[in-house]
Amino acid sequence: MRIRHAIATTGLLLALSSSETPPVDTKPATTTAAPSTTPPVDTAAATEACIEAVRQSLKTVTSGEDIERPTECEPLDDSAYLEAYMKGLQKRNQDGRDELQRQIDEAASADAATP
Repeated sequence: MRIRHAIATTGLLLALSSSETPPVDTKPATTTAAPSTTPPVDTAAATEACIEAVRQSLKTVTSGEDIERPTECEPLDDSAYLEAYMKGLQKRNQDGRDELQRQIDEAASADAATP
């Protein structure tokens, strides 16, 4: 009986001591911002410049060829550059569709003018 009582007491003491949580540091973390050495970037303007640069770069690229990241896109992080690249690609594709439609319309009007 004494052994059971000793084991139970030891188990209870172990359970109590292991359930205690360490004290939490409630002091707020203090951080000091390092002074910025570069001027802030106007992201909207940089994005628009990047989109146009990508659009122009894609005009000279042959199929399957990669383009280099234009210098206008340097201020953008990778995520913003990817978005600008995709928008530039969409605009370039729209330019191609518009040109194709112009050629179709021109050929149709030339065909209609032929007796």
